[in-house]
Amino acid sequence: MYINSLFVSTILIGSLLILIMLFSGRTNLKVNLYLVLLLFQLILHRVGILYFSTNLGGVYISQEYPAILSIIFLPCWYLYIRTLLTRQVKVYKDLPHFIIPFLITLVNFILFDTPFKFNVILSLLLGLYYVVIIFRLIKAKTNNFLTKDRFLERWVYVMYFVFIFIFLSAVILKFFSGINSDQWLIDFYVLTSTVWLFLLVYIFLNPIILYGKIILIQNIVKEEARISFWKFNLTKQVDEKHQYIQNLIQDNIPDLIYKIIALQDNDKLIKDHDFSASFIASQLAIPKSHVSYLFNYHCLYQGTDYYNLIKVLKSMRLIKDGYLENKTIDSLSLECGFNSRITFFNNFKKFNGISPKEFAKKNVI
Repeated sequence: MYINSLFVSTILIGSLLILIMLFSGRTNLKVNLYLVLLLFQLILHRVGILYFSTNLGGVYISQEYPAILSIIFLPCWYLYIRTLLTRQVKVYKDLPHFIIPFLITLVNFILFDTPFKFNVILSLLLGLYYVVIIFRLIKAKTNNFLTKDRFLERWVYVMYFVFIFIFLSAVILKFFSGINSDQWLIDFYVLTSTVWLFLLVYIFLNPIILYGKIILIQNIVKEEARISFWKFNLTKQVDEKHQYIQNLIQDNIPDLIYKIIALQDNDKLIKDHDFSASFIASQLAIPKSHVSYLFNYHCLYQGTDYYNLIKVLKSMRLIKDGYLENKTIDSLSLECGFNSRITFFNNFKKFNGISPKEFAKKNVI
């Protein structure tokens, strides 16, 4: 019963993730192409295990089917990690990685009595090959890519170590179960399905994996009506005196902007702090010069205008939540950090083109 539930849970969560990546319209599908293929194979694998062959321990385990399809996992896993590191997908150049799995699968369909031992040995050899080339790929990219994005670094290593764990599990379980025993298959698929279940939940809890940081940030900014003031591209040409900072942080700019947006969405901070470059730098634990660079070249507002704008954005959120249904404009202006009703009203109309009450009529149901 436990094994059936484990397989069904893995199938359902994997299917949901595939649907999100394929049909949400906002996911980072280009980077996640091979993740989709991995999950699709995972689902087919578990469905095949439940559907085919003999009943062992209350769960249907195929004695020939799994090793054939497992071989296809190997190139997909490598290509997904490679795509994470390079952000490039060239399907036609990736096709050679699938030639051997395709030929093996074709042979198994033509010759149903292909020795199971042959499939297992070939899977292990291919697994060892991909363990090595993934390691070499990560090592080659460490100095110029990984260290600039901590979340990506963590996710790449998670995927790599899960790959190694699954590979070693197959080797160890087969070795200790004996040549002619099929018990190792049951143990292997229970173990790997448990690992996959945790991995799928981890993906759900970290939407950056599905959407990518830039898409997430764009969606956050897009929620603030027509006021999209952070830009990932330069708003003007960088002065020569600032080129050193540009070279230093350019790969981290999306991440830094994401962190600033998270700060400016913190309603408690808005009321009590001025959101100067010094304050933001202290919150992010980065030099003030880096924050000043971001405001100069990636933000449409600076200084007082920026601070007034994020206070207005806070007021917009409160209005949408029904704040004015039982409280006054004066109360709203004080809650958002403005010293007077007039200052609040003028800034709200400056950035929105309409008054707070007009905004409430259009946005509160």
